[in-house]
Amino acid sequence: MANIRVQICKSHRPNVLAGARVKIELEGVGSIELHDCRLLKNKANIVWASLPTYSVQIGRGYEYHPTCVLSPTLHQEVTAAILKAYEVRATAEVG
Repeated sequence: MANIRVQICKSHRPNVLAGARVKIELEGVGSIELHDCRLLKNKANIVWASLPTYSVQIGRGYEYHPTCVLSPTLHQEVTAAILKAYEVRATAEVG
């Protein structure tokens, strides 16, 4: 299991609740940093975390592709850590 640290930051994008920076410490190997993670809210009003993506224009629309790909288990751990950090910050701001 990796040690995951998350820093929540303000977003200047109107449709993004907050941004996040993630540092994944891998024992004996080093670390990986993910910048430009986003916290979003879907139509059902559920907050979810998105890892960084980039867009490619296809005709008049866009396709979005992941900037990084994590194993399913690590992806789940990272998004859970982002959501937990956002929840802690949101609770602190209200309280």
